[in-house]
Amino acid sequence: MAAPAVSIICLGACLTLSAALPVTGAALGAPETGQAAVLFNPSATPSQLALAAASAGVEIVRFGGAPGTLIVHIDQPGGHDALRRAGAWLIADPVILGGCAVQPIKESRS
Repeated sequence: MAAPAVSIICLGACLTLSAALPVTGAALGAPETGQAAVLFNPSATPSQLALAAASAGVEIVRFGGAPGTLIVHIDQPGGHDALRRAGAWLIADPVILGGCAVQPIKESRS
C-alpha cells in the first residue's frame, strides 16, 4: 500500500519540477539592464501597470501576453530592485515570459 503512495509522490514531484524549471530559468536569466518581462499582480489594470513601471523608472516596451505582464526596458543597474518595490512578483527573460499576443507600444531598442 505504501508503494503506490510513493509513486504518486514521485510523479507529483517530477511534474512540479518540470513546470517550475522554465520559470526558474527565465527568472535566473533576467538581464540586469535591457529588456525584461515583469509579472505584477494579474488583476492589475493596464493603468496600474503603467504607473508601477513609471514609479520604477523603467520604460514600457509593450504589454505581455499574460495578465499583469509588461515587457520593459531597464536603463540602469538596480532596476530590478525598483521594480520589486513597485510590486513586481517576477522579473524574467522577455523571450520566455513575454508572449506575443499583444502588439508593441513602441519599438524595442537595438
